[in-house]
Amino acid sequence: MLDETPTIDFKRIVENAGIPTTEDGWINLFKKDVESEGVIIANDSPYSPFWRLITIIVAKPATFIINKLLIEKMLPNMFLQTATDDEFVEAKAWEHDLIRKSEQFAKGHVIFNRAASIGPSLLISAGTVIQSDNIKGKAYRVITSVDVILNENQKSIPVPVIAENAGENYNLGEGYYHILPKAVTGIGSVSNTADWLTELGADAETNAELKLRTRNAFTAAAPWHIDAVYTAILTKQSGLNTNNIFFEHGAPRGPGTANAYILLDVGEPSAELITDLNNYVNDKGFHGHGDGLQVFAITNTNHDISVTIYPHENLLTSEVSILLNGIEDFIRCAFRENNNFTATKTAPASRFSFSRLGQELHKQFEGIDSISWAQGDINSANNVPRLNNLAIINGND
Repeated sequence: MLDETPTIDFKRIVENAGIPTTEDGWINLFKKDVESEGVIIANDSPYSPFWRLITIIVAKPATFIINKLLIEKMLPNMFLQTATDDEFVEAKAWEHDLIRKSEQFAKGHVIFNRAASIGPSLLISAGTVIQSDNIKGKAYRVITSVDVILNENQKSIPVPVIAENAGENYNLGEGYYHILPKAVTGIGSVSNTADWLTELGADAETNAELKLRTRNAFTAAAPWHIDAVYTAILTKQSGLNTNNIFFEHGAPRGPGTANAYILLDVGEPSAELITDLNNYVNDKGFHGHGDGLQVFAITNTNHDISVTIYPHENLLTSEVSILLNGIEDFIRCAFRENNNFTATKTAPASRFSFSRLGQELHKQFEGIDSISWAQGDINSANNVPRLNNLAIINGND
């Protein structure tokens, strides 16, 4: 992990090399060089015109160059670990034939359900908008991309949609897209399934993500396909990052085989997405000699979660409603249904701590007096915990 790397003190390195980093240091170095040449300076007071001139034309510029240019800019950007400027990070990635992944629009299908049990054919026009409830003050919208006919007496149909804007936040979980701002004749309801995504929405790759993918490329340079190689292959796809690919070894389907399990930061991968990844690896020449890699969506475990919230007594009824809705969205974020909060998310092979989640809720929402969870921590193996039912109870009622 990038946040586990050691801290490098570039200033100390420069000083250990004998290079001054202060004005006094440069003045003393200048004085030693002058004296070594046999030149005698009678008036070396810092207030003398001579030394004031030296400070202006030598010490100040040298100190600026060393501290601002060398220590703060050039040295850190020479190393992948400490590079911060986009251009330097991209140059390091280029050395391993990598480029920054661009933003991408989420694509998938939303289910349109007929209002009556039977009826005539219905047209669902391209451009029909489906949106979510407000999440942290914003409603997310997807738009149908083609005209679709719901045939006579057909109860429901999946309709292709594309996100209104690019970005990972549009990869919302099951049931989030359920509002028709403008009614469609004959349609009673709409909703997205858990695996509605066919193409992942993605933000432009950050420096931290690109650095992690580039670091992985160092270990992917071997002639045989190992975890790092397959990670590099799979993470070329937008929306997938290095930390969300998990391998199962031990020849699960016989000698030379391994499984790769895919996890998304938000939502769940569709069968179509998994098929595309398997075709990319196995049918387009990206697998190693004798390898048999199969890509799967990581297994889910479904959990009923109940929590009692005790809001501040002085909150208005409307403020309590807003608070409880925000808490629900935050918990759903922790269970990978949206990406609108900084929450510790469920993950494979780990303990999901409700006490930590409670601390994060207290930090995010000022109106909470107390939180009481009805269940203990969740210990996951090669799976990821998901929500089955979520009950949020107002303890003041």
